[in-house]
Amino acid sequence: MADERAELKVKTGKDVASQLRDIETRFKAIAGDDERIDCAELQVGLGLQDADYAARIFALVDRDGSGTVTLWEFIEFAKILIDGSPDEKLRIVFDLHDLNGDGTVDPEELTHILDRSLNEHSLDVSPDKLQALSAALFRSVDTDGSGAISFAEFKASIDAHPALRDQMVASASTWLKLPQRIPRDRRKGGRTIQALADLGERLWDNDRPWLALLLLYAVGNIWMFRQGALAELALGSDLFTVTAQGAAEALKLNGAVILISMLRHSLTFLRRTPLGPFLPLDRAIDFHKVVGHVSFILALVHVGGYIATYESMVDPDFFTRELIYGELFGSRIGWSGLTLVGIFVVVWICSLSFIRKLGLFELFYVTHRLFWLWFAFFLIHVPEFWMWVIAPGALFLIEQAVRLMRGRQPAELSAMDAMPSDVTRLKLARPEWFEYQAGEYVFLKHPAVSRREWHPFTVTSNPEDTTTLELHVRSVGTWTRRLNALAACEPPHRPSNWQKVFLDGPYGSPASDIFDSRVPVLVGAGIGVTPFASILRSILHRRRSGHPETRELQKVYFIWMNRDQQAFEWFVELMAELEGDPETRDLIDLRVYLTGLRAELTSASLTVAMEVYHKEVGRDLLTGLRAPTRLSRPNWRAVFSEIRAAHPDSDVDVFFCGPEGLSRVLARESGRVDFGYKKENF
Repeated sequence: MADERAELKVKTGKDVASQLRDIETRFKAIAGDDERIDCAELQVGLGLQDADYAARIFALVDRDGSGTVTLWEFIEFAKILIDGSPDEKLRIVFDLHDLNGDGTVDPEELTHILDRSLNEHSLDVSPDKLQALSAALFRSVDTDGSGAISFAEFKASIDAHPALRDQMVASASTWLKLPQRIPRDRRKGGRTIQALADLGERLWDNDRPWLALLLLYAVGNIWMFRQGALAELALGSDLFTVTAQGAAEALKLNGAVILISMLRHSLTFLRRTPLGPFLPLDRAIDFHKVVGHVSFILALVHVGGYIATYESMVDPDFFTRELIYGELFGSRIGWSGLTLVGIFVVVWICSLSFIRKLGLFELFYVTHRLFWLWFAFFLIHVPEFWMWVIAPGALFLIEQAVRLMRGRQPAELSAMDAMPSDVTRLKLARPEWFEYQAGEYVFLKHPAVSRREWHPFTVTSNPEDTTTLELHVRSVGTWTRRLNALAACEPPHRPSNWQKVFLDGPYGSPASDIFDSRVPVLVGAGIGVTPFASILRSILHRRRSGHPETRELQKVYFIWMNRDQQAFEWFVELMAELEGDPETRDLIDLRVYLTGLRAELTSASLTVAMEVYHKEVGRDLLTGLRAPTRLSRPNWRAVFSEIRAAHPDSDVDVFFCGPEGLSRVLARESGRVDFGYKKENF
């Protein structure tokens, strides 16, 4: 084997030598101790789902037909996929379709490999649609009408899609699960500075109110710290005490403003006023987190400063420790301060994201209720704190009273269904007091799931429907999984109180600002489509009724992404209605992406087949919509550049609901083409 590797290095040069080492490591990981790979091992090693598809690939790798693959055969196959010419790579894909090895692909072979490819991607297509898909592709590729597809015809069909061909050619190392080798960038420092500059520019373009709030908050903390420190310094105190008192004064400010960030009803009211666009209302939860972290640091500085002061007062020659620490633990200020720190440590740790990722939301919820104790002990510790907390505290108590009163008025579920991809659909009678705008969200409590927990969910029905509320809930945590399990039970097997739920809200969100934009771009990832379902339904209703607000919309782009096919069933009926209605057909540009597919050898032919099928039938194979489903992730730079070119003089705003990682990408790409950007955050 050493001679084989040496020969390969001579043939391919230094650049490929590192890749060959990666291939050898990959081979050993699949083969195990016997240093040979059989078909079952190849299927598991490459993560292939379909056994027949895996067997076909194995036959291509096993050149000598021995029933096992050696390192040499594996390297030769991988080397073509990684560094072969485009024609060599296409030849492998063609051979994968050519089941009998006669140099052509007949209709039966094409149908078989498309069926295996669909199965490999976990795509459910009926036999009739599979036959129609195969026939459409065959007619398109068999240009000479011979009844068989030659390699030249196959190559021409792929070459007609340059981006698809390049994607297929470049995806081999990903398919083989080889590590990506990223060349070192000696300009890392310069690139970091540029990235920070770009971030600053994006924040300035899209988040000036948020930046202004952070600046005001920082100045306020510095001012309060300075006032406390100067007052203590005037008394001749040491540095530790001066620092501790500076932190104490800043804590008064933070104790007041942290309540302001949670005045959901007041913030929603402000959102609906002319002041709304000028206030960082979308960042209320972010601000709450910032204040919480800063307050925790200030508390540690305050306690640490006094502990250092007391420790410095202990004379090693005299027994003063008991006297000194007796004052610390025995006085009102001492024991109340230490209790405050203990409460704060528990609340802060249980508020960290890893607690909820572990499925311990109830722990987060219960410990967060300790804030009542924290405020009580703060008032004991610093009685004059009442002057800081009285105004926001009064508003907070009023809001809590409203929430308590509404939280005692049950709403009635009319239906609870477990839908595909672990989604639960709830339908309930709309309470008379519940007035909301499209895109807003509500807190829900379901006593049959948990007697204490409230969770926020976007309303997916439209406000013009005065009789029904609808919610769609994705199972991502303990509470939502229990809800889905309850919905999966037949009504006779559910608890007697399964129809009783409680609502709190509604509360404003960035999505509710969509009607203020001339060209909104709605991006929904997975269950992140929910706020846009309400908005799109509202647009449909308003356009039908001639509402003037929707006449201001030039174009609405809706980009809908899902990882699996079943997830499209959530709102495909609404999408079909929007496509078919003359009032919205030309207004809404629907783009659908199936992102959960990984690169594999037949992805390109499957994509071409779906495109040809769509052209012939006028409907998408997977969703039945007029909009085709793209089997890839969006190229955001290209998508946004296209939209900007179509609306060069219009204000375009991107509204996103989905994971944080994708949000960062969208924020960056929005900034490149001068789009506004808003993300759902609740």
